[in-house]
Amino acid sequence: MSWLRRLLGRLNLADLPLAWLQLKRQPIRYLVAVTGIGFAALLMYMQLGFQSGLLDSATTFYEALDADLILLSPATLNSGNFQQFPQSLLFNALGLEGVKQTIPLYVANVNVQKLGGVKPTSLRLIGYDPDAEVLKLPDVLAQADVLKTPNYVLFDTLGNRNTGPIAAAVQRTGQQELILSDFSKTFRVMGLFRLGSTFAADSNLISSDTTAIQLAYRQINEGEISMGLIRLDPGASSVRVQRFLRQQYGRELQVLTKAELIAQERDYWNTASSFGVIFGFGTIMGLLVGGVVVYQVLYTDVSDHLKEYATLKAMGFADGFILTIVIQEAFLLGISSFIPATLISTGMYAFLTAASGIRIQMTPDKTGLVGSLTLGICAASAAIAIRKLRDADPASVF
Repeated sequence: MSWLRRLLGRLNLADLPLAWLQLKRQPIRYLVAVTGIGFAALLMYMQLGFQSGLLDSATTFYEALDADLILLSPATLNSGNFQQFPQSLLFNALGLEGVKQTIPLYVANVNVQKLGGVKPTSLRLIGYDPDAEVLKLPDVLAQADVLKTPNYVLFDTLGNRNTGPIAAAVQRTGQQELILSDFSKTFRVMGLFRLGSTFAADSNLISSDTTAIQLAYRQINEGEISMGLIRLDPGASSVRVQRFLRQQYGRELQVLTKAELIAQERDYWNTASSFGVIFGFGTIMGLLVGGVVVYQVLYTDVSDHLKEYATLKAMGFADGFILTIVIQEAFLLGISSFIPATLISTGMYAFLTAASGIRIQMTPDKTGLVGSLTLGICAASAAIAIRKLRDADPASVF
């Protein structure tokens, strides 16, 4: 690859008009090539967008937690399936020096009847003591007193479209009564907040711990909790407390900082689940599609103009000049495809965010990665296609 780096270093912008004239000489072929490469870039954008949306939705809840250490059951592998453990284990931490407060947390999925229909809607229910201020969300903190009334809950407005009528009804009338899908219990939405939906549920509910136990009675066992939050005294060493708790609990519980919990969640979806493999494979497929399209276009162009290239050699132009023209064509194809693909992807991200409630955003990291991959595959394809130039023998012209 050292010869390719030397060649790229010799690229001359003054030669770009010749490369551009080569491409636009056959506009149909050029448009087909741009469409093919643009589709490949769009595919990469979509795969990266879905992956980042999954990771963000899986960790948004964790990021909003106000805690220094979190206790989880070892059987809890991800935020979509919390396993319970005895609440007494959490309270055992209160006797440790440096521990200021322990807060039990209940997390479960409940199905409710969709407003104006019979199809059930899945909601993630988060329950805790309203006086504890568990979530660092201004809307939730301002409405904490609402949760103290039994069967009163707050509803997340950033859910997907299925939950839109619920939020609209609350905004219109100030409340909305809902019923579980098995018609066993009713509850009332009395306020709204913004957190974001997940792949495991259409939206979120926040309630008091007692309301959560009543609504998710089929999932929550008496005396057991989904998560345990620990807050430390100012100046207390979280490393020391965490080390001691891990020794105390052994294999009974996971003891994690919030940063470790978020990293563990992201690692699960990226490596342990099939989602990471699927998204990675989709990105590779996008690369391959783009590479094949660029190679076919450049190889055909070189073949069609082999005599012209041989003539340039006969006139005294060096091989490096001709190779530079082909590589410049590849970069022009990549840039011409990357710009519209980025604009279309930005629009699709906005549409998918509105439709699903899962945050998918165009970021500089995505733009830089897709741009680098697009130009890289164009350069690699050009390096393969220019082998055909060896057949451009000046003697064959005469």
